[in-house]
Amino acid sequence: MTNPPATPIEQSLDQHLDAPRTFLTDAAESAGCSLSDGLGRRLSAPQHSQRVALEFERDDGSHAIVDGFRVRHDDARGPFLGPHRRQAGLTADDCAGLATAQTVAAAIADVPFGGAAGGIAVDPSTLSRDDRDRLTRQFAERIDGIGPDDDVLAAGVGTDGRTMAQVADAVADRVDGPHRATVTGKPPAVGGLEGITHAAGHSVALVAQDVLEEDCGRSLTDATIAVAGCGPAATTAARLLEVQGGTVVAWCSCHGGLTSADGLDVDAAADALDQPGELTAADGTMAGTENVLERDVDVLVLASPDVPLTARRAKTVGASLVVEATYGAVTPDGQRQLDSRPATVVPDVLATAGSVVAAHLEWVQSTGRDRWGEARMRNELGYALLEAVDDVRERRDHDDLTWREAAYALALDRIDDAHEVIR
Repeated sequence: MTNPPATPIEQSLDQHLDAPRTFLTDAAESAGCSLSDGLGRRLSAPQHSQRVALEFERDDGSHAIVDGFRVRHDDARGPFLGPHRRQAGLTADDCAGLATAQTVAAAIADVPFGGAAGGIAVDPSTLSRDDRDRLTRQFAERIDGIGPDDDVLAAGVGTDGRTMAQVADAVADRVDGPHRATVTGKPPAVGGLEGITHAAGHSVALVAQDVLEEDCGRSLTDATIAVAGCGPAATTAARLLEVQGGTVVAWCSCHGGLTSADGLDVDAAADALDQPGELTAADGTMAGTENVLERDVDVLVLASPDVPLTARRAKTVGASLVVEATYGAVTPDGQRQLDSRPATVVPDVLATAGSVVAAHLEWVQSTGRDRWGEARMRNELGYALLEAVDDVRERRDHDDLTWREAAYALALDRIDDAHEVIR
């Protein structure tokens, strides 16, 4: 089969589809950041983008062509790092927004990476296991610049440890250095970290509790929580917040939700939300997505990009603390609406920074520089996250900013410092 040629991607991106760029620009203006040598302009577009047409044969003998993307935003602080997705409708704009957010999150967490993102525009549920394997290997073979000291792929939406292990295997003959350090999110059997798939959820729970207790003056043991989304980050965060004494009183996916004034059984609710047909059999009152977002609670965890918090939805949010647990869960207009109330909003680039920290730990292990058990990884994750929260909090208080403005302003300063050193 002849591979179609790689095609460059235009770099003029739609602001509406690329919220992190909007947030980055707004933060620079609000904080009065003085970026050296036009850095603000350079950060408004990725350094490099690639699109490839992936033609593959399905198990039934039919042929299909889908788009693959890899967008690299900025590498002043270190090699590119970012998620690899399999998602229907994925575009270059989506990848550019994710890559920008990864650059910011890595700077906030103070780990030596820049941001990247990419993936394949396909619904993985329509593919057989062999179909997915063939597509993964073709993507890895076609995308230029993957390598342990160049561009490191992390597991993302629609991918898993098997996917990442196959990417590493596919590039083994053409990368310098240990090929398994080309990816993170691998299974432990091939050098991955135990528990890394739950790092984002641990991060969200830890940051939510710290901000709730230190800044909102509420103990988690007295707090009520609503969750939107039912992926790994949402489920892990909900379970950990419950273990620490919080009460999850409402939870929804894009299919519907459950509420209970006395608190939901988190494990049972997670199972029911993962299988929409089981909702009617689960304990708790049936609720729509909007009802969960409107619930009068202390903490709202937003972990579903399928139901973004727009200005319209933000008007009816009942929570005093909103924690963005996935990229793109709050739109710029939604953020402005929440700021006008006011409500405390912890942005995705801070709340989920634990996933970047965990990826760095796995990368270090894969390069042979250190080894991490799950308990040690969690300790390192906790230290790094609390330090990141303190750094953002200090910037917020010093310059009278929102959490999002302070997070982006802090990241911009660190990225600017790196550019000053290397230019």
